Amino acid sequence: MNECKGNPRLQKAVAIVLYMKQTLSRDGMIKDFSYNKIYELTGIAPTTIRKYIPIMEQHGFVCFQGKNLVLKSLHSKHQDRNICVDKFNFNSFKDTFKSLRSFLALIVQARKDFLKRTLQIVANPKNNKEFQAARKLVGRLVNQGILHDRHQKYKEFGLGYKRIAKEIGSCVKTAQNIMHYAINNGWCTKQHHQEQIFAPKVNKRYIDGYTFSTKNNLYIVYANTYSIDSSIACCGISNAGNIRW
Repeated sequence: MNECKGNPRLQKAVAIVLYMKQTLSRDGMIKDFSYNKIYELTGIAPTTIRKYIPIMEQHGFVCFQGKNLVLKSLHSKHQDRNICVDKFNFNSFKDTFKSLRSFLALIVQARKDFLKRTLQIVANPKNNKEFQAARKLVGRLVNQGILHDRHQKYKEFGLGYKRIAKEIGSCVKTAQNIMHYAINNGWCTKQHHQEQIFAPKVNKRYIDGYTFSTKNNLYIVYANTYSIDSSIACCGISNAGNIRW
């Protein structure tokens, strides 16, 4: 799944395979394959299927056996690299694609949550066993360059749309739409963060260092934070961002 990071073409290829598995053939075989047949059954344009079949073949998602298209398993041999897609919205291909991208964004939040819990355990462990395990993990994160040192404290900077856009390989507007989609499906909740400073007669002028102003107030808007719903915790998404198909 890490290969999908910032790679919308691969994301779309994965979404096509998932949607075809869900709507056409759970046993992994589409007999007498043709682009028009897929279009009639799924609504995915023949030109789109033709464009992404080579990518699917390249990554081992599909293969041809005569006139039949075989949909291979996307399941990783390493269990902690998988997520369950039961919570995906398979009403249409577009919904499947949006679901995949939503989970990619939520994985970033899950990793932040995991890091926060780990640093909190180091600071306030319940027992020595828990402390030693968390300390060992922190040491590994320092070696990987994720943390600066073993005594670093967690600081919340939120999860901005630019960061999400980078993760899913999209523009900021698409990142906003993806997070709205995740919220509307009940996969997460959003918390707004802003600071208000009373400034009489500022009258909507732009002031350096502030996001915007009103008649008598200045505002600094910080990145949103998100809380992942417990309904998708069982999908493997809460485990430090590891994936299971």
